[in-house]
Amino acid sequence: MTLKNQVPSGITNALCFDIDDLAYSLDMKNGTSHLSEYLVEKETYTLLGLLDDLGLKATMFIPGYVAEHFPGLVGAIAAANHEVGSHGYRHIIAERLQRKDFRNDITMSKKKLEDITSKEVCTYRSPSWGITARTPWAYDELIDAGYRIDNTAQPGLLKYLGRSPTDMTPFIYKELLTVIPVTSFVFFGNAIPFNGGLFCAYIPIHLQIGYFKSLNKKGLPFNYFCHPYEASPEGVNRNIWKCHSLAATLYGMYFGRYRRYLAELASRFRFGPLKEAYGSFAGPSENEHEPCLYSASI
Repeated sequence: MTLKNQVPSGITNALCFDIDDLAYSLDMKNGTSHLSEYLVEKETYTLLGLLDDLGLKATMFIPGYVAEHFPGLVGAIAAANHEVGSHGYRHIIAERLQRKDFRNDITMSKKKLEDITSKEVCTYRSPSWGITARTPWAYDELIDAGYRIDNTAQPGLLKYLGRSPTDMTPFIYKELLTVIPVTSFVFFGNAIPFNGGLFCAYIPIHLQIGYFKSLNKKGLPFNYFCHPYEASPEGVNRNIWKCHSLAATLYGMYFGRYRRYLAELASRFRFGPLKEAYGSFAGPSENEHEPCLYSASI
């Protein structure tokens, strides 16, 4: 069923996807090497079909390794008018890479995506939310590499940067990098991420909808994400036992649930890529074709 003409008018929220392959991500995290089939291509094409049926456009954070193996998929994402963002190259967090290797990783990813799409890629999200209070230098490296928008900052990083962990308003870091904080929820006095993926997998959809409506009533967009395997699992990702891993098996018990979640949300909210959702925060930029987004500087 298509919902293209049923979306209410109003504030635009950001829809994002991390175009990861589960087996590859587990290998990188655990330092293992299993001869696993790459399923990210099939899963993402299925996801693209779902988004087309729902009339949704999104920001797709694509790792360099996916672009290397499946350049046609990256081209199809861009051709469907989704925003292409960088998700690093090898899907390894900044703390593990350390500064020099992080610099190389984000530079290689940006170049690979730009070579395929013939468009500038200036939006970034760290794998596994891996820019933290222990790696604040990562933002300086993003600026030097030519990125202008980041969607990584969770409450802990916001606190380190001197901002309230509950403040989800975009801001500029060192007058050059727009930081769009992760949507969060205050629980027993602590701000916790509340923006899809595992964070919302077991939260009833009607509770999610109620909270997101409250944010929109305040004039604040929310950003929501998942992975292709969470919405459209293929192959082993459909099985009970996944990817040689008990952790993956437990993690994957909800796979497929986001297909219904996305349909429910799309019937109640307006969605678009990050730049569209946070366009009301747009400000002047050195590049007239690539406006920055901002609310306040730090």
